[in-house]
Amino acid sequence: MSAARLRLTKRFSRMTPNIFPDRRQYEKLPLLAFTSGDGAGIGPESVIRALHSPRLRAVCRPVLIGERQVWLRAGWRPSLAPCLDTGLGLKAPPYGKTGPSAARASFAALRLAWRLAARGLVDAIVTAPVSKKSWHEAGIGYRDHTEYFSAQTGRRSEMVLCAPGKKLWCLLATRHIPLNRVSSSLNAAAVADAANCLSAALRRLGGPFRPRLGLCGLNPHAGEEGLLGGEERRILLPALKRARSAGIRLEGPIAADTAWRRHVEGKLDGLICLYHDQALIPLKTAAGLGVVNWTVGLPFVRTSPGHGTGFDIAGKGLADPAATIAAAELAASLC
Repeated sequence: MSAARLRLTKRFSRMTPNIFPDRRQYEKLPLLAFTSGDGAGIGPESVIRALHSPRLRAVCRPVLIGERQVWLRAGWRPSLAPCLDTGLGLKAPPYGKTGPSAARASFAALRLAWRLAARGLVDAIVTAPVSKKSWHEAGIGYRDHTEYFSAQTGRRSEMVLCAPGKKLWCLLATRHIPLNRVSSSLNAAAVADAANCLSAALRRLGGPFRPRLGLCGLNPHAGEEGLLGGEERRILLPALKRARSAGIRLEGPIAADTAWRRHVEGKLDGLICLYHDQALIPLKTAAGLGVVNWTVGLPFVRTSPGHGTGFDIAGKGLADPAATIAAAELAASLC
């Protein structure tokens, strides 16, 4: 163990939860860094509420990353978990408003968490949600967490959106782009790579060696043999052939509504979805607040709750920690 990690670990010595009979058991748990996310939203409050959950305490040792004032306003006390202050000296931003100050604070938390993970000082990162608009206004230079991590590691990363408690897993072939750009952004090689990535991710979770994957169609009825769109023939069928030739067990293209029904019934182990809402609308309908984003392809574990900043309810005591707890449980299981 490095000296820096040893110093960080010692900060937990007075925080052994009562659910553990001795400190040695607690010290075997992975160190999870929780970033504050946008302080104008529900992220910090969700994390603080999650820290009170026996479920979270049973799987990890948490350390909070971010501006101290943001955490204090959310209800942090030193007895809950160590807090590594990013040291910008910023006040907690007004609730429910985008702004460059909140963006600088959330980005500083992310950057510090990345440095800790890169040095092996923490085992995983659980990121609270940030505002893409605020990051843009502040000139951060990255659209979101995933883009930042990919740039820092030099590795291509993918978004697995999931509800671990319900065994629902899907991977996005495109991410945060306007709907009218989805078709032009798809190509057979990228879709086949997405299938390979999801297959490997499910194996890592202890699933079958060749998981049964479904490829969602882009158009209604998966294009109705070209009558309702040509992307299935032009892009998805070649992607299917590529994936199968690489040994991936992939079916499709399947009409998205049918694919989701089959996945929920357990007839498919995971889905390749082609755009954001094709994944998240059915996933959140089926799983409610237990949705998690798992970024695969990085040299460390990173998860996040599958919701946004919740500006409309920030500061009102309404934040639900379910997704943060689920993200922490998944991260801990992957360490």
